[in-house]
Amino acid sequence: MKTRSTQTSDAAANVPDNAAKPKAAATDRTFAILELVASASGPLAVKTIGTTLGLPKPTAHRLVNGLIEKGLLARDLETRDVIIGVEAARLAVGILRASLSRAPVRSVLRAVSAELGETCNVGVLDGGDVVYLDRVEVEHWPLRLQFGVGSRVPMHCTAMGKLFLATLPDGMRSRLLASGPFSAQTANTLTDPVALAAELERIAARGYSLDDEEYVVGVFCVAVPILSSTGRTVAAIAVQAPKVRLSHDRVEQVLPILRRGAAALSAQFG
Repeated sequence: MKTRSTQTSDAAANVPDNAAKPKAAATDRTFAILELVASASGPLAVKTIGTTLGLPKPTAHRLVNGLIEKGLLARDLETRDVIIGVEAARLAVGILRASLSRAPVRSVLRAVSAELGETCNVGVLDGGDVVYLDRVEVEHWPLRLQFGVGSRVPMHCTAMGKLFLATLPDGMRSRLLASGPFSAQTANTLTDPVALAAELERIAARGYSLDDEEYVVGVFCVAVPILSSTGRTVAAIAVQAPKVRLSHDRVEQVLPILRRGAAALSAQFG
């Protein structure tokens, strides 16, 4: 007579080697969908996702709907096609922040800050805000602003935020501008969507962004994009200083230094 342990061993021995494959296959398909949507230049139809990944229509709909329920994907308000969801964006920022803590980002940021003699930041877009991933503050910085790692600042009135807005796909940028008017942080803040749209066109054309006392009185900022290997803006690096030391007159002087820093950081952001 077989003991319970012997019966258990026999049962385990009879489990086919590929028993775990369906779960693994589902995980692979889920990640493939997330990767496809994240790398797309705009919303994707579920049919397009299924065709691209070779998934049966019911499978594509089931997996996409499951990801939407978890907040990892979402429906575009206008087209009802699929875009990256809030939870996926938050997860991406968390992963990026954790990976950067082990990467030479701080050393690059310190070098840029030392060469410019001013405070520098690296940030990414998260939803409707810019999140600071790292910041090097110079000792002679006179304004005690609470902008540590993880700080969130608005898009419409900051150099990095306007830079991200300017590089968004046209449809997404138009929807964000349509959500205005925007709150005034200072007398210089652009609150009119039409004026802000014109500013974004100028930023897109010249490849850098300025904040001339639009977020904090007395502070001037310059930001340039950090590009992925495909040329997509994935982050930004900015210099921030009192306007008595940094203004329009110094922009052409600081841009080459910021751009060298952005090039050195691009590999860290994929």
